[in-house]
Amino acid sequence: MHNINSQDYLYWRLVYELVTKHRFRIINLYDHGEVWLQRMEWREKNILRLVRDDINWGNYLVRDMANVTRVIDLYKQQSYSKKADFYNIFVSTYPPVDDWEYRVDNRNNVRIVLIEQTNWEQEIERLFKLLNLPSPEVKSWFSDMVDPTELINRLRQTEKNRKKAENDLLFAKKPFLTYVLVVINLIMFLLLELVGSGSTDLSTLIKFGAKYNPAILEGDWWRFITPMFLHIGFLHLLMNTLALYYLGISVERIYGTWRFLILYFAAGITGGVASFAFTTQVSAGASGAIFGCFGALLYFGVVHPSLFLRSMGWNIIVVLGINLAFGFLVPMVDNSAHIGGLIGGFLASAIVHLPNHKKSLHQVAAFLLFSVILGASLAYGFYYSDQKEDPLVVGQLSQQLIEDGNYEKANQLLSEVVQANGEVPPEILFLLSYTEIKLGQNEKAIPLLETVVEEKNDFHEAYYNLALLYLDKGDYEKAKDSINKALEIKPYEGDYKSLATEIEKIK
Repeated sequence: MHNINSQDYLYWRLVYELVTKHRFRIINLYDHGEVWLQRMEWREKNILRLVRDDINWGNYLVRDMANVTRVIDLYKQQSYSKKADFYNIFVSTYPPVDDWEYRVDNRNNVRIVLIEQTNWEQEIERLFKLLNLPSPEVKSWFSDMVDPTELINRLRQTEKNRKKAENDLLFAKKPFLTYVLVVINLIMFLLLELVGSGSTDLSTLIKFGAKYNPAILEGDWWRFITPMFLHIGFLHLLMNTLALYYLGISVERIYGTWRFLILYFAAGITGGVASFAFTTQVSAGASGAIFGCFGALLYFGVVHPSLFLRSMGWNIIVVLGINLAFGFLVPMVDNSAHIGGLIGGFLASAIVHLPNHKKSLHQVAAFLLFSVILGASLAYGFYYSDQKEDPLVVGQLSQQLIEDGNYEKANQLLSEVVQANGEVPPEILFLLSYTEIKLGQNEKAIPLLETVVEEKNDFHEAYYNLALLYLDKGDYEKAKDSINKALEIKPYEGDYKSLATEIEKIK
């Protein structure tokens, strides 16, 4: 251990230990004795520079640290590793002859480890403690010494094999199902536009299978599945299709087609159940299943954190964060479905796991947790949540029924929502009054319209209908007053002028 050859061997054996036993990645490897290593885990982020050189004077370390600091600053600017710990490790035969510690600038939090023949055991042990690694049996390294060139070749082969294995993980399978799902979404959108009244029409969406809580409560369980293939408007379709294409291909390549099929539908169903349990609005879209793809990639990151962080991790995390924040900020976005899909996709990925990965206990635990969450959400949605119908949704559905001439059904829907909610928008009361008129229940319509104009005094259509009802009842003064108020709001409306003239003639 007291010659340069031994120090050369110690240097390369240390690098070999870190790469093969503790999965450090080689960033750069130079034969002259400089290696850069990287470890990127969720908790541990380390960048190591190891140098084999005999250091005689402290000035060498001062100049070297200045150069290394510039490289590290550049690295921080070009990566997400601003919080990584940096180590500058030297293997030298002898220590510098002068004092050097106080002269080194440590402002960039770069730790220096100097390993030389008088302290090599202690410094290697200190290094491994700093890295939160178990201390190696350094003396055993010398029981089977080989030429450093052999170690260098082994390191290069190890890195080559590792890259191949990682490439096989990221591109294990060819995508197929993703393309099928995209085509199905496009076909269903065309059907909504061509067969129905359009993809933004609520009644059409409900007919085709959108998530509609009253229908689910009546037994339409399939509405937890069908919304995944419906989209509300072209922009919604475009955004979800692009997200499905890029995320779906990545997930299907990693997990394979049948695993992707399971986790996609599991995420979509979980998202639908969460939406049913926590929101009353009509909803549709593949976003719950798409967030499940995010969950699948996050699970991949749990299993292979280093590869995930180096290949896609921060991009996925940032995009996911933006989408979740957008969902909380925009009221119309069904964030319950997004979060439900994210959780469902993560747990479903844990259940099916990655190809060639067998973790039976983990898979069983994930299945049990998935079942508990899904069951609890269903129970909450059916028995404990407030499942009052959204008055605005009922209003739009009733308007479509009125246009179709189905006044009885519209009246039933509107009456139920008024009784259930107590306070409803005046537009709902106006529609209810209109159905009462159409069903010959004028006496019921009058107080409804009077309430409408009290709450919204610029509702000219309500004043006009009130005038007609008062006139039919023979209350000419109220009829005149109502039509005059309608004319004040909309003075050039022909029907209003005609009715005002008619009332004047009768008087």
